[in-house]
Amino acid sequence: MYAKEYKNLVLILLVAFFFMVMLDMSIVTIAIPKIMSSLGVNLEDVDWIMIAYNVATAVIIMPITFIIRKIGLKIPIALSIVFFTISSVACGFASSINMLIFFRIIQGLSGGGIAPLGLALLGKVFEPNERGRAMGIWGIGAMAAPAIGPTLGGWITDHLTWRWVFFVNVPVAVITLIGILIIMEDDHKTQYFKASFDFIGFIFFAMAIAFILVAFNEGQNKGWDSSYIHICELLSVTGFMFFFLFEPFISHPLIDFNIFKNYNFTLISLINAVRAIALFGSLFIIPVYLENIMDYTPYTTGLIMMPSAVAVALSAPVFGKGADKYGPKYFIIFGMLLTAISLFMYWNLSLQSSLFDIIYPSIIRGIGLGMLYSPIMSTGLNSVKKEQIPEASGLLPITMRLASGFGIAYFANYLASKQVYYLARYSDKINDKNFAFLKAKSYFNSNGLFKTNVGILANSARIDTGLGIVNNVVQMFATVQSYDDVFIAAGAICLIGIVPAIMLKNTVHH
Repeated sequence: MYAKEYKNLVLILLVAFFFMVMLDMSIVTIAIPKIMSSLGVNLEDVDWIMIAYNVATAVIIMPITFIIRKIGLKIPIALSIVFFTISSVACGFASSINMLIFFRIIQGLSGGGIAPLGLALLGKVFEPNERGRAMGIWGIGAMAAPAIGPTLGGWITDHLTWRWVFFVNVPVAVITLIGILIIMEDDHKTQYFKASFDFIGFIFFAMAIAFILVAFNEGQNKGWDSSYIHICELLSVTGFMFFFLFEPFISHPLIDFNIFKNYNFTLISLINAVRAIALFGSLFIIPVYLENIMDYTPYTTGLIMMPSAVAVALSAPVFGKGADKYGPKYFIIFGMLLTAISLFMYWNLSLQSSLFDIIYPSIIRGIGLGMLYSPIMSTGLNSVKKEQIPEASGLLPITMRLASGFGIAYFANYLASKQVYYLARYSDKINDKNFAFLKAKSYFNSNGLFKTNVGILANSARIDTGLGIVNNVVQMFATVQSYDDVFIAAGAICLIGIVPAIMLKNTVHH
């Protein structure tokens, strides 16, 4: 048993650093245009700043299980913070794109370990009947950072330079490191795990994870039917195939699949994946909609998304404590339902939608997320034996990372296909036999106001200004309708997640 003060201090330190790592994923996105102009690179090159970081954070997760068993928690947590801080400073001083990508990989490898390390530490110091509240507070970092990132990143790039999106990490990381070194118990002497590391399994697993994430990230840009993406998919499938082929013959494999014999853990893993597909996919779409369709700046978009983050921060600890007292099952069911409803509320978004129409459903979604995050994570740890907590602490984040990558790729592709569908549908009705179309085209052609703005139109449209403007309007309607369909699809996926939630055994720990 650990003292209450020790538990709370450790939790605060972990939340601070986890928030910093999660913030780094979203804050850098805003600085990309400034990085392009500063380093003189194109968008395809600068995209690797994000891809390299995302791949590195995913690849490092499962080896952390072995490291925890071998040397405990304090040393790897401290080293993660040290290397994250050094690499953040190095990123800020980078003078070329290759240097920046290299240090982003180091940053991802050091920051990516905090998810399994943090979960394992919380599972160690908090009793099963306390983990719900602890996970609720821990979840603030995961859910609030993506909303705060664009706002903070926008302010930094407007008032300072892009380099400060990396330098901003340093004060929090240094304070966290000092706190960890002073407060956290020295546990490496209590470890007696003598097994050697599964290098074969790690190589194949890293290969599989890396190439599938590259495919998810690059699919929309390169084209899902391109040879580049097919090669990535083939290499990923090969990695997974050899991983599953060799693992049964390893005495201490990278992943002990016996953990999936646990009924509740298997269901929670499935629920975690469904939640990540729906939520991260839709959360990726929302800022794109606000910036590209509603024409808000990244800074304003961040402010609009802030109430959702506040709703998560206020509700997650409350529902986490409730899950400790009454069990997680019904919180997960109602959380999925509430999140689905919030996404369905976006079914009729348009250019005339008010801020209330956008923010109100996001607050409901924030409450739904608060009901989901803590019960899912605490149930994942509570359902396994104490010696399996390091394993569970790795599998929960890697499941979420892969599912979220799939969700973002799926919804981006779904959005593009829907745009093609609605454009074809509207185009069938727009012809010289349509009186409304002819009248609109005639009006735009005869209006001098529109004639002065033909510079924004394609060359082919300048021949007939009215036709060009009608084309732009039709494309906008098709795009808006496509976004609406994406939100409906995300809500439907959340409803699917209710099925395994109903099957959960509602266990209350006293």
